[in-house]
Amino acid sequence: MRGLIPLLILMLCLPVVQGQSLNEAITECPGTITGSTNPTQIHLQTADEPTAMTVMWATEQRGDAFVEWSHSGGEQSTQGNSYCYEHDMAFHMAQMTNLPLGEEITYKVGDGNTWSNEIKFSTINPASDHFEWISIADHGLSSEGQDVSEEIIADTSAQMVTISGDISYSDGNQNVWDEWFDIQTPSMMKIPWMTAAGNHENEPITGFTGYEHRFDMDNTAESEGFYYTRQVPGALLVFMSTEHPFTTGSSQFTWLKNVLETANTPESREASPFVIVYGHKPMYSSNSYHGSEVELRNALEQLYVEQGVDLVIAGHDHFYERTWPVVAEKPLSEGLDLAVIPSGIAPIHLVIGVGGRAAYEDLDEPQPSWSAYRENSTYGWTRLVYDDTSRSLSLTHHRTDGTIGDSFTIVYGMVLESDEGGGFLGLPGFNSLSTISALIGVALGRGRFISGRFDDESCSVE
Repeated sequence: MRGLIPLLILMLCLPVVQGQSLNEAITECPGTITGSTNPTQIHLQTADEPTAMTVMWATEQRGDAFVEWSHSGGEQSTQGNSYCYEHDMAFHMAQMTNLPLGEEITYKVGDGNTWSNEIKFSTINPASDHFEWISIADHGLSSEGQDVSEEIIADTSAQMVTISGDISYSDGNQNVWDEWFDIQTPSMMKIPWMTAAGNHENEPITGFTGYEHRFDMDNTAESEGFYYTRQVPGALLVFMSTEHPFTTGSSQFTWLKNVLETANTPESREASPFVIVYGHKPMYSSNSYHGSEVELRNALEQLYVEQGVDLVIAGHDHFYERTWPVVAEKPLSEGLDLAVIPSGIAPIHLVIGVGGRAAYEDLDEPQPSWSAYRENSTYGWTRLVYDDTSRSLSLTHHRTDGTIGDSFTIVYGMVLESDEGGGFLGLPGFNSLSTISALIGVALGRGRFISGRFDDESCSVE
């Protein structure tokens, strides 16, 4: 009893913070009653509106959450939320708003007494004519994963990082999350890192609790935003969850259908030519460890084809693979160049599970006809570059040894002329233009085909 009284007095003296009751915090994470108030694990998260940016951070001791920021229009500040879960760290979230697009912002976070150093980032202008970002998956704390982290931290061109699940591999040990964030902070505090949940985010006993408290997708403390969209120059990024119900009738399927139908209207395509879906488990994989997630493919492939999804980027299998444009395991590749592909044929699927976890070396043999390129036993990341002048999206698979494994470009509006006899490019497995049109949907209207071959001279960008 004598030891309890000073603790009660200390608790009564603590500041009342927004976002979580004191009683709840004491019950769930009493270790946050004392400790350092120095902000750590500072990281940015994009918001629904490009003029806003969310910042999150952690401290040992619970307290208030403030962010102050400045730009050419002046200085502002706001108070955010603080909360914790069954782990001896307090987490804080605040949102900067009314930010000028494409401009440098200076900010700092703290409890009003203890502050971080000033940090700078630049807002993303969706109307920009050039945009670069990095995509990884299956990351963790291995030496190979830290090699990838070092390359990302050293990068000065990318304005965003995406992770297609299996982020820290904490697997129930919340200290691993802390270490992972500490390593990435030099990048995360300057550019946003956006995530899709993987199976390793669903931790033993606690489920997705760690993930929900450490990332924000909807400006809500203890977020459950497992699927959401973000607009970047040239592309709509659609983050879905392969770890939550996705079949017809589920809330996620309904959400995906609405999002993709809206993104595929002529007006939307003019503003954002490319639609990219991020998730963890792949629809197509020729790796023998997990392989293709057939249930996922059966549930969503038709929707993706009908609504003209350009890329589906996944992880889960620890190797790199790129498909041809593919529908129902049939590659729509005849006459296409491996390096330059018109948009609007069918989704191209990427498995980029080379962020640092032990490689899955066994591959299905022979290589499936839908698999355009694959490699195992390498580690690295994928760089995506949108260029508005050419209306193109270029992707490059970089290895940590400094070499390049794969690269290709998708071009919006590239057309393939029909031949003089009115023939069209032959697509394996289909024998009529009406069947092709049914599969490819509105995307067919954006291109013309030439029988049997890709004619470089007749290609044009409209």
